[in-house]
Amino acid sequence: MDQTSSDYLKQAIEAILFLSPKSTLISKIYSSFPNIDKKIIDIQIDDLINDYNKRKTSLSIIKDNKKLEIVVKPEFHSFNIFATGTTLSKSELKTLAFISLNAPVEQSKISKKRPFEDLKILKELDLIAIEKKGRKNILSTTKKFNLLFKNKKK
Repeated sequence: MDQTSSDYLKQAIEAILFLSPKSTLISKIYSSFPNIDKKIIDIQIDDLINDYNKRKTSLSIIKDNKKLEIVVKPEFHSFNIFATGTTLSKSELKTLAFISLNAPVEQSKISKKRPFEDLKILKELDLIAIEKKGRKNILSTTKKFNLLFKNKKK
């Protein structure tokens, strides 16, 4: 297959996302194809997302900020027990629920109630965002969280 064709590029991006254990920075995808214009890569990413949205599949691709990830659609979450990746502890789920219900919320209000380690893990999993405002960190949920735990917004 011609490695400069749009089909190859789209399939290669899909393979990268499938093999990545976490969200993948779009900049890393760009660097995987140094001889291809970023605009062309962006077009193929958007086409791939649209392909997944059109297909009857249990998976979708989410694009949040400068990251991409293949995830299981919410209606198939009951099968997460088969995943070998990270599962959230009871404490992490409680912290995530608190942030979700109170977002945007100051980190200082969370840290008093929930362990700091929970925030670190939730941030690594891209379920929460931490925005610096002056001296305060403001916590909120991400698009990935919304896709995984709430109805998909259009």
